[in-house]
Amino acid sequence: MPFAPDETSGRWRFETEEMEGLLEPMGARHGIKTLTHKATGVDVVHPRYDVLNLFLLFAQNRCMGAARDYEREVEVEGDALRVHWEANETHRAELTAVYEIAGPNLIDLTVTVRSEWPYPAYEVFLSNYFDPSMDPYVYLQGSPYVDPPDVPQWVGTECNEVFVGTGLVFPRDFHAARNPVDGRWTSIWALFQWNPQRFYELPLCLQVGPKTGVAGVLMSRPEDCFAVVSGYTNAHPDDPFGNQNPLYLSLFGDDLSPGDERTAHVRFAVIELDQAMQRPLELYAEFVG
Repeated sequence: MPFAPDETSGRWRFETEEMEGLLEPMGARHGIKTLTHKATGVDVVHPRYDVLNLFLLFAQNRCMGAARDYEREVEVEGDALRVHWEANETHRAELTAVYEIAGPNLIDLTVTVRSEWPYPAYEVFLSNYFDPSMDPYVYLQGSPYVDPPDVPQWVGTECNEVFVGTGLVFPRDFHAARNPVDGRWTSIWALFQWNPQRFYELPLCLQVGPKTGVAGVLMSRPEDCFAVVSGYTNAHPDDPFGNQNPLYLSLFGDDLSPGDERTAHVRFAVIELDQAMQRPLELYAEFVG
């Protein structure tokens, strides 16, 4: 079913055999507002927030504001909804986000930037907030110090006093690990630290309900996404990395010159997670294949 206007909320409604939801393309809290797995009735989105929200815009040692705060235009055609931001004095680049129903349980987001200014290490910080009952997992490179050794693994992120109060950054490589700590966050929310961890195996992460088994799976491609950023499970009511239950994708990361255009691809799936956690890997193979 294509996107259709919802008369009660002013948002855009979508529905397939396996999911239904609402997309809000305007305002600071834009993105997917609800996403319900129809077989179980579970909504994976945080009741106060959203998923697939274009948040902060960065380059090396600078923040250029938040896409969610800038004016935009919206166009709907069939299964796709297009949101376009013109360049402005703070962010001298055009930005286009296309949301598309890609399957019975899949939503694709394509983000394209066309720069009018030189921006080293350009980044679109994509935010996603999940129902507080769900637990985050990231798919990381193997380590010789776990069993079995040197095998990629799903790792759950739980609160630890070593990193409490910081965002856990799982970068693509050593070069990408420098970006979150290059000063781009200095002028905003300096209370929060961004804490590079182990390298990801794939830019693939998920949140799953331990009682329901329903999962929201988020993925991109290594060339499009230089880091996965996670919160962690924490019962402390004031810890935003716990109570907002976020997963973020740091998109792009390469240097832009005037006239350069780049596109990043993201896919979101809602599934019932198998015990071996193989289904997300199968979905990823389909995504990149």
